[in-house]
Amino acid sequence: MPESIIHTRIAEEEERNLLHNVAAGDWQAFTRLYEAYSPLIIHYLQVYLQDKHDVEEIGQEVFLKVWKKRELLVTVRSFKNYVFIMARNALNDFLRAQQSQQQKQAGYSKDYVQPHYSADDKLITDQYESIARAALEMLPEKQRRIFLLRTRDEMTIQEIADAVGMSVGGVHKSLQQATNHLKDYLAKNGISFTLLLLILFFQP
Repeated sequence: MPESIIHTRIAEEEERNLLHNVAAGDWQAFTRLYEAYSPLIIHYLQVYLQDKHDVEEIGQEVFLKVWKKRELLVTVRSFKNYVFIMARNALNDFLRAQQSQQQKQAGYSKDYVQPHYSADDKLITDQYESIARAALEMLPEKQRRIFLLRTRDEMTIQEIADAVGMSVGGVHKSLQQATNHLKDYLAKNGISFTLLLLILFFQP
């Protein structure tokens, strides 16, 4: 079975009300959003960063920016996409700053080897996410649909079986095959399976 991403689900109408309340300065509403989405943002950052302090600092920075720019939330249609983009931008800024610091420490030597997340090339986040999406596209169509219904749409096995016209056992088998294929493919490319789940959760 695919790994699950633990989070507090917020209904669309409730989220819309929360966004309006936060925009008006309601700290309690902001806390509700923070508690629902901060674990997901932290999980996303952990895919790329090993230092716990860096992860926590960037995560706090993201939500601090959300609060400082709270007036904009009345125009936000999907908070999960909004906060994910902020986290991704914050991560990229951190990687660029880290690269710059490494270059300074190397004294810009001709023999200095650029990090693989060079600002002149695609950042590692772009590369990893592109590979993760490519892995998903390689699945047979029915396996891909079942996997998406389970991970992105969070449907139960029975609901999926009804939707695709298969037995519960058949859904289980297809889901396991898809999961095994994705894990193997991503592992060969040095990418966490969790990253794929996060991409699916945060996509529109």
